[in-house]
Parts: sequence; structure tokens; C-alpha cells
Amino acid sequence: MKGGYANRILRVNLTKGSIKKEKLENDLLETYLGGKGLAARLLYDELKPGVDPLGPENKLFFATGPLTGTIVPASPKYDVTFKSPLTGIYAESQSGGSFAVALKKAGYDALVVEGRAERPVYLHINDENVEIRDADHLWGFDTFETDDFLKSELGDEGFKIASIGPAGERLVRFACIKNDYWRSAGRCGAGAVMGSKKLKAIAVKGTGSVTVAEEGDLRESVQEILERIKTDPLTSKNYPVYGTPAVVNSTNLQGVFPTQYWHKSFLEGYEKVNAEALRSKILVKNWACYGCPISCGKYCEVKEGPYAGTKGVGPEFETIYSFGGLCEIDSLEAIAKFNEICNEAGLDTISAGNAVAFAMDAYERGALKSDMPIRFGDPDIVIRLLEMITKRDGVGNLLAEGVKRASENLGVNDLAIHVKGLEPAGYDPRGLKGMGLAYAVSPRGACHLRAVFYPTELSSHPTHPTFDRLSMGLEKVPFMIDWENRFAVMDSMVLCRFGRTIYNWTTLAKVYSQVTGVKVSESLLKEAGERIVTLARMFNIREGLSRKDDMLPQRFFREPVPSGPSQGQIVDRNGFEKMLEKYYEIRGWDEEGKPTGETLTKLRLK
Repeated sequence: MKGGYANRILRVNLTKGSIKKEKLENDLLETYLGGKGLAARLLYDELKPGVDPLGPENKLFFATGPLTGTIVPASPKYDVTFKSPLTGIYAESQSGGSFAVALKKAGYDALVVEGRAERPVYLHINDENVEIRDADHLWGFDTFETDDFLKSELGDEGFKIASIGPAGERLVRFACIKNDYWRSAGRCGAGAVMGSKKLKAIAVKGTGSVTVAEEGDLRESVQEILERIKTDPLTSKNYPVYGTPAVVNSTNLQGVFPTQYWHKSFLEGYEKVNAEALRSKILVKNWACYGCPISCGKYCEVKEGPYAGTKGVGPEFETIYSFGGLCEIDSLEAIAKFNEICNEAGLDTISAGNAVAFAMDAYERGALKSDMPIRFGDPDIVIRLLEMITKRDGVGNLLAEGVKRASENLGVNDLAIHVKGLEPAGYDPRGLKGMGLAYAVSPRGACHLRAVFYPTELSSHPTHPTFDRLSMGLEKVPFMIDWENRFAVMDSMVLCRFGRTIYNWTTLAKVYSQVTGVKVSESLLKEAGERIVTLARMFNIREGLSRKDDMLPQRFFREPVPSGPSQGQIVDRNGFEKMLEKYYEIRGWDEEGKPTGETLTKLRLK
């Protein structure tokens, strides 16, 4: 290919201390695009079924995409794919900032980390110069300290750092990887996998450039994209002005904001923690990832009160939901403090907030015994529990295993809210029926980003239809599948999900063709998206998953929303099963959710 790719994998084996640079064939890149697609194929090919996610046989596949490091807007992300220590199945997470661009400009489409070091180490990547270096002196540092210390030690601010904090070192199953201080490969426990390998950090500096096949045509396309970003309501106003906290209002006003550990779906006093409150109380300035014109990040600082001195990008909507809603805390300053603690420790805020709220619910129901009262609405208890989870101390050791394992240990499985072991994001499926299906079929568990179906049920937008949020109509299913396929392609290129209203199939085909010089049609990209989604399904089937696992927590079928705009709503079991069957049918999977031979042949997966 003429552009877009470095055509190389950097492979590091920590057990052997070996470093290899391998050639990537064009056929593999064209078939799987890069990013998520490439990493998913490598994961499937290189991991044996049943490996321990925290054992040396698990691998981390960091992958950039063909658009990474180019002038295409909203393309600064990397994908990391692995077998999850939280769920035991396929896992991937994406993160923005500038780390991905550094890795790509150093000359690598992917970094594969395998094996386990005997002592803490970090990877030093400076273009062609790659070394495994001692990190004993870094072990125990939080993510901010690690970033600062490494840049100082290397004497070069040009290095971009991805690291784990104490949570990853102690193998908290929902520990994340942090880079550029404020960005996270957040979900499914990638930080715990790094910790299990004794890999504290990756320091990357890339001074090369990314070749583009049709530079003039690409510049014209980018100008069109930038004009669209300036006029689209999401990218011109919602994200730049309010950021993701804008969703606090819409979810509460429609009664789908999970509260009191999923027993309620409306937070009294949500106005205290919404986007307007953030802007008036703690916002300092906007913050953007590398080369991104949207600037969704909100750098905030708490200047007075018990949490004075708290600062950083966020809290995002999901952090406000998980700690504000689930824990029933309406102090934005306190939530900002929880966000800071999680950033330093390297904790996924969605799973962490769910774990803390689960503990509150279990304690108040008598299922969890504790010397200290663990009650809803207490910020001090949240801080204490986050510290205990990070240190795996006392009840924190139980919660560090995630909600699924904690509930099984306590014998309260029906209390736990998760799908396939992953705690959900902030959208109650009792009031957003399409999101229920999206949670159930996501390959990594209760994920809101694989299909991103909630905007079609919450709000109107010129680029997509608006569905009745309470309907379980089958017309939702093909649309959701099309979005799943498109987002699989975006995660492979790798593009930010906040460009979802900008990058339709036509635009994706155009920019990919102009960057790589390989002319692709919309239909070929759609097939690639379907292939990538199906490959992730095949990995999970190999690990033992079937239809029974594409299921929502039973509480959503049995426990009606008690009050608010979605009062009385449950997920109708019969309607859910029909949607699931339609999903399988359109995907070309059999009644157990297994891709048919015909489907595998069509997608070149047989």
C-alpha cells in the first residue's frame, strides 16, 4: 500500500527479554484495516483457548490505525486488545491523547507484549531504538508520578507515557492503562494484565511521519469534514461547550439515569452534578486530544471546600453516573475527587463506581458485613473504599474482583448488575429498550460503545432516526447492527466515537482510500466491520460462551422502575428474546448465536 501503514509489528517478549520487528502483510491490513480489526485477528490467532488472563500466556495487542498520525480529524486513538481478567473473554479498549500518534510515528502499526518479566520493567521506544528497562524505582508510583518521573529521567518531554498505577500492580481486575495523564484504556482490566506482566509503563517517542497516498485529495476531504464538525450540533456545541456531562440532563429527564445501584433511574438533585453545574463551579478550560478540533475534555479544579486542590480533566458523564447516580452523591466536587483518585490509582471509573455502589446496596441489605457503615450518599465512604480497592485491603479485596465475583462470594448473584462480568455504563435498559439488546450482545459485556444505540433513543439528530425508547420493535435491530459494524471500522482506523455523526460510510470509504491508496467501496468496509464483529464472537465461542450469556441481569426483567419518567418500566422478556433472535438472524448466526458456515465463508473466516 502507498500510505497509512508502517507495515510493522513490534513484538516484545518479557519472559525472554527479546525484541523483534516483524513485517505486516498488506492482505492482513486490507482485510482487518488496523486498530481493533488487526488486534482482534492477532488475539484469535495467537491465544490458545482457556489461557489465564493474568498468566504469562495472555498478550496485550496495542494497535494504531491507518488514519493515526494523519491530518484526519479525531484520529489520535489506539486500541488495546486482550483476554479480560474481569470477564474472562474477549476484551478491547481505546484511548485518545497523543500516545498512539507517537507509536505510529515511531514506525509501528502494532505493539505486541507477551510473557512476564521477573521484576518490574518499562518499555523504552525511541523510533528504531527499543529497550526493556528496569522499573523497580517506579513500582508503587501512581500514574501521574510515573509520567512525570519518566519524562524527567529521560530528559525529554517528547516521550508519551502509558502506565499503570497501584491498582494495576495489585491486579485489581478493572485496573486501566492511563496515558497523557487524563486518557484511559479504561474497560475490562487492561491495567491488570500489564501488572501481571510486571510492565509498569511504555515510553514512546516517534519522530517519523505517516505517508499519505493522495495528499491533495485528502486535504480537500479534511476541509469538508472540518466544515461538518463546525455545523454539527454535537461537535460544534454539545461536546466543545458541555462535554459528556451534557448527557446528565437528558438521561434524568427521561428517567434512565441509573441511581441507588440500579434500583432507581432518576437522581434527585441531578442539577447539582450536570454540565451547567460543572461549568459554573469547577471548569477551568477545554482540553483536547492530539490534533482534535472538538475539544470534548473539560479541565476542572476544585478551589474551595473539603476537596480543594482536586484537579484534572473530568469528571466525564460515566463517572458522574457511576459515583453520583449509583452511589446517590450530588456533590460535583466530591465526584471530581473520586475521579482524581481513580486516575492516580489507574481504576476504571465505571466499574469502580459500580463496585462501590454494589457494596452500599449489599451492606444495607445485610449481605455484606463491615465494621464501618457503607451507606449510600456518603462521600467519605467512597474515598475509603476506593483506597481499599486499590490496596486490596479488607472489603476492598473482595470488590477488586469486580461485581460478578463479589456477588458470587457473598451469595447475592441476583443483586449484581453486569453482563458477561462487565458492569454497565450509565443507561438503564428498562427505559431504553434498544440499549438492553446492545448490552446483551456486546462481545466485551455490558458496553455502551460497541453499538452506541442510546442517542437514537434519547435525542434527535439529522444523521440518524429517533426510535421510541420504550419500544421493543424489531426495526431497531438492523440499524443497531449497521452501527456496530461502522463503529468496528472506526475503531480499526482508529477514529474517536465522538465523530460518529461526522464519519458515515461514504466519508470512511473516501478518507481510507485517499490515505492508503487502496480504493474501497462502502460495501467492502461494511463487510470488514461485519467480519471484525464476527471474529470477536468466534473468540468468545471458543472460550465457551453461547446464547445464555447474551442476557441481561434478571432484575431488569422483574423489578419495575419505582418512580420518575420511566416509572413502572421493565424489560419484557418475550420482546427481548425476539430482538435477540432477529439480531442472530441478520448476523447470520444460528439460534445459539454461533456464526454459520455460510457466514464464515462469506466473511473469509472459515
